[in-house]
Amino acid sequence: MSSRIRTLLLSGEYICPIAYAVEYDQLQSEPLRQSINEWLGEIDRRLARIGDDGAFFMAPSQLGVSENQKVREMLTRFRDVYEPAIKMLLMILQAKEGFTASPGDYVQLAELEQAVNETSTLELELRRLHGVISGVSQKHTNREFLKKMLEHLRGEGLLIISNQQSEVYQVTGKIDHLHSILGFIEENTLRPEDPDSPSGQEPDMIDSLG
Repeated sequence: MSSRIRTLLLSGEYICPIAYAVEYDQLQSEPLRQSINEWLGEIDRRLARIGDDGAFFMAPSQLGVSENQKVREMLTRFRDVYEPAIKMLLMILQAKEGFTASPGDYVQLAELEQAVNETSTLELELRRLHGVISGVSQKHTNREFLKKMLEHLRGEGLLIISNQQSEVYQVTGKIDHLHSILGFIEENTLRPEDPDSPSGQEPDMIDSLG
């Protein structure tokens, strides 16, 4: 069994063909997946996958009633944890034509910078992300703002550097996990118009990215 795969799974990584091409190809082997599942079973975990061709990741072996409740609570917290990333992805969706926030999508810093510089509304939207993007300041230029935004998403594992020289990034398979979380929350969280809704927050970002 690949020790690299074991390390990635235990670290909570999502093994997709974009971020971890070699390990993803190795996991196409049924005997290897079976071996990994046996190993993970010793710690009450299993090898899971998003769809038929999505990323592999580690998940609990079984989910009972209490576990499902915990998952729902966890997913609600995930919505808050992922909120900054969602806002940044929505920014890219507005700035880059053809971008769908899907695995394999490319986004270039220079292309985003041009779009923002040419459209005042986009620049305003970008500046509103102050306090959301890690390490950004209003003193930064649009290019610096965007660079830090892309690096923030890269730090979340949602992007990788595809071409360092051209500053081109690529969306990883972990984005499918984000879509799955948003979809689950949308289906299982009370809507704001529901009088029993505890938050009263409109899930605009969920509807836009979901």
